[in-house]
Amino acid sequence: MSTDQHVSDARVPDYDASVREYHASRARYIRTVTTDTEKKLMETVAKRRDPLKEEINNLTALARSRFEARQMTLRAYAAKAPGRVSAGGLLPPSPAERMIGGIDKLYKAAVKAAEEFNEVNDIIKKRKEKLDKIDDEVRTVLEQHGRDLIAQLESPTGLEGAFKRDPLLARAHARMLAAEARRESVLESTPAEAPASQAPVSE
Repeated sequence: MSTDQHVSDARVPDYDASVREYHASRARYIRTVTTDTEKKLMETVAKRRDPLKEEINNLTALARSRFEARQMTLRAYAAKAPGRVSAGGLLPPSPAERMIGGIDKLYKAAVKAAEEFNEVNDIIKKRKEKLDKIDDEVRTVLEQHGRDLIAQLESPTGLEGAFKRDPLLARAHARMLAAEARRESVLESTPAEAPASQAPVSE
């Protein structure tokens, strides 16, 4: 900052305060408009999100039930064929184990329970992906709206519309312009510094 600017700021002490006030009012206005837009957008999106959330909740309850059924059938099968159930998966009974009564039925029940549990988990995953996609769309729309709003506040037409919507912003802007005008007036009335004399060039 030059000496002239230091002098002007000292003679117009409210300049910095008015700039801070305007930018604070501008930020508040952006938050308010963005919040209103988000509320309206979420009300519209709720028609798509709420059924998905309800379906996910219902499927989650079903998954818990199927998990318990899977565990029960695995325990029953493991009791008859302990070496055929491991963390790596479910193996069919060996020829020797097939001599055990009901072993095939227990194996098929365990396989079916595992498939049903995996099936509902896959559906839950797909529904959550749809929900995440909707939320990503909402974030994209809101981010773009914020950028558009900031761009509007850089244009006279956009500012005029914002002032009509928010009188406090208009007053803060008017005070900043008035402080800028006083600052410019002080700058114009402040004598310019005399340039330093140049030393003679020796031949």
